[in-house]
Amino acid sequence: MKTYDTGDTLPDEYKKALIDLLAFQADSEFAGGQRVAENMKYATRPEEAYRLAKKHMEEIGHGWYCYAILEPLGIDVNSRVQHLVENPDNPDPSKVRVINGFRKENWSLMFDSWADVAMFSTVVTPAAVAFLGQYRESSYIPWRKVSERIWQEEKGHLAFGVWAAHRVIEFDGDDGRARLQAAVEKFMKMGLGFPGRPDDESEHFGKYFEYGLKVKSAQQIQDEYMEIVSERLKELGLEIPTNVEPDYDMRFGYATAKSEAACP
Repeated sequence: MKTYDTGDTLPDEYKKALIDLLAFQADSEFAGGQRVAENMKYATRPEEAYRLAKKHMEEIGHGWYCYAILEPLGIDVNSRVQHLVENPDNPDPSKVRVINGFRKENWSLMFDSWADVAMFSTVVTPAAVAFLGQYRESSYIPWRKVSERIWQEEKGHLAFGVWAAHRVIEFDGDDGRARLQAAVEKFMKMGLGFPGRPDDESEHFGKYFEYGLKVKSAQQIQDEYMEIVSERLKELGLEIPTNVEPDYDMRFGYATAKSEAACP
């Protein structure tokens, strides 16, 4: 696999695909941080608020890391951040690209309590661990380097979710456990849909593997996701729902042809 570093001349199609993936991640990470901050209203205790605030900071940081390697590629990252800050509830998809699950109209419907906050990090974050972890082997060296840090911090967000769920059980007993269990299925739908459809054989998707920008198939990521989430739910004494259908609508397509306006 041919690799590229900062300052290298990139083939046009490779650069286009790289910007497509990287801009999507950067915008989504930043918007994800905005959504996490909104969940502060569900924090039940000072330590819960502190740990959630730390997650918020790190999610914004993930956006920053990605923007920092996008800027040398000719992308006006400042305008993207400004747009997200000024339009947190309804960013324009022609200016930024945010995963559907991190758009406020979808996000707000998933949360009603601290148990939901705990289950999001316990049940959805394993998908981020599996999905984003592949970029540690990216053919673009700068992305490979920042992805190691992002991956480590995502594992920390997963640990936060398990800790938060344990706290719900500790303080609320069987009622708390029941709320956690009730939330598992809706978040598993999102987690399973995170990597995209396993049967996606479109030309643009294949290009990411050809260029070494992706190294895992959607099915491999789903399998890894199920392994991680199963272990964490077992640790909490929660059951894994059966026959959960992935919600692919909670993600945003990668098609480069649809994203040119967002990647000047």
